[in-house]
Amino acid sequence: MKVNRYLTMSALVTLMGLASTHALAQGEPMYKFLPSETVVDNVKTLLQSHGVDASAIEVNSDTHGVVQLSGQVASKEQVETVTNLAKQAEGVYAVLGELRYTTGEVVPAPAPAGMDTVMDTPPAPGSAVEQMDAQ
Repeated sequence: MKVNRYLTMSALVTLMGLASTHALAQGEPMYKFLPSETVVDNVKTLLQSHGVDASAIEVNSDTHGVVQLSGQVASKEQVETVTNLAKQAEGVYAVLGELRYTTGEVVPAPAPAGMDTVMDTPPAPGSAVEQMDAQ
């Protein structure tokens, strides 16, 4: 009984290998990519159907379904939403993103270690301190 299973499995594997070799020999692609314009339209439509304002988002696609998103969005959460929705669109193989968002909050850069931000600040151009240093 075990021999019959082994022979049956071997025959199935051989047939599957021959079928895939035959398909490749005829030049049939393993995956049929949609045209770039169709992929871009699919992404934009999906974004709009989920209430995303895509007016500031640029969507591009190459011939293999790799989508490039760029532009300005409202928040970090919207970056994640837009990226995840784009991945779900028909014809999308991968998503690359350059989406940016601003927090609206001004955050000063931290002072380098060991620097006194009051005493070590360079003098403003044209100030009396700068003129004294020049003499």
